[in-house]
Amino acid sequence: MTDVPRLLVALYGPTSAGKTAVSVDLCLRIRDELGLPPMVVSADSRQVYRYMDIGTSKTTPEEMRGIPHTMIDVTEPVRKLELETFVAEARQHMEACWASGGVPVIVGGTSVYVRSLLEGWEVDAVAEARNAVRRDFPRSMAEDAYAVLSRLDPKAAAKIHENNYDAVVNALARAMGNDPERAVAPATRQVVFSVDRSPTEIDQRVAATYDHQVDLGLRDEVLGLDERYDVLTQYRRLGQKSPNQVVHTHGYTEWFDVAIDRGKSVENLAGPDLDEVRTRVVERIQTHTRRQRSAIPKLTGVRPARNANDAFNVVRSALEAAPADRAPAGKPANSGGKRTGGRPGRAGQSGRPNPQRGSRRR
Repeated sequence: MTDVPRLLVALYGPTSAGKTAVSVDLCLRIRDELGLPPMVVSADSRQVYRYMDIGTSKTTPEEMRGIPHTMIDVTEPVRKLELETFVAEARQHMEACWASGGVPVIVGGTSVYVRSLLEGWEVDAVAEARNAVRRDFPRSMAEDAYAVLSRLDPKAAAKIHENNYDAVVNALARAMGNDPERAVAPATRQVVFSVDRSPTEIDQRVAATYDHQVDLGLRDEVLGLDERYDVLTQYRRLGQKSPNQVVHTHGYTEWFDVAIDRGKSVENLAGPDLDEVRTRVVERIQTHTRRQRSAIPKLTGVRPARNANDAFNVVRSALEAAPADRAPAGKPANSGGKRTGGRPGRAGQSGRPNPQRGSRRR
């Protein structure tokens, strides 16, 4: 295929929907049938952290099946990876993929990550604005922050759950620091898919995933993280103010919460303690999947993909379609929804393919 347009593909969906299998199958068909090199750009806010493999269901090398994956194991979890760092590095990987004539495929369930890449958010000035927002609106004032966002950018507020503090902060910072005229649209076309299942099936898969993670050694992974970072001690002292992302990640938080509630070390949790951990993990992730699903209809031009075949037919049609009209920077093009944008920024740490052992993706 000559004169390949710069196409950006995205697969968004809740935890346990099966995005990994669909995305890898789609990438294999793009490579084998279209002769184009694909690259998965992970849009999972937890898989960016090293050593958190089983509990985040990182895609394993075997599951990747030779498809390059980026934005996994970007940094250690000692502090939060800010949105602008993610966007800058992800855009560099996308640019490299396009330069090689390939197709970047965004895959994940973190809507702010997916939308920032699809919608071309300008993030250079967002960091300073975010610091100001967090200073003026701590977590105890999350409701006030959402009210301000609703006044400044009602469309952005409508896409975010009011209890999702980090998402509210990011959106409010973007509303304060973003300059749409500076956005640059790197892709001429986009196709956006939702990979989803019924709520009942998702709930069942969430529970089954946790049990499988335990079988794979989740307890040892949690103990290893506690030993590496002294997580429990810091968590007892700082609570939710702890910067370590282990205690802000479902599937890990609950181990430390139960340990504190029972006055035990994580290593000494047993029997009823472990049953309580399981109950909390499953319930919280099931609740989280409902928030993720609520974001699906808010993605521009999103269409359902039951399997890789559905997605591949749309991707092939998008590549073969007549060229789209050029649109001003930061504005939607006429093909496949919004154009993406943002100047490639400075890279963060390396987003190399994941070399570590993990479990099946949730």
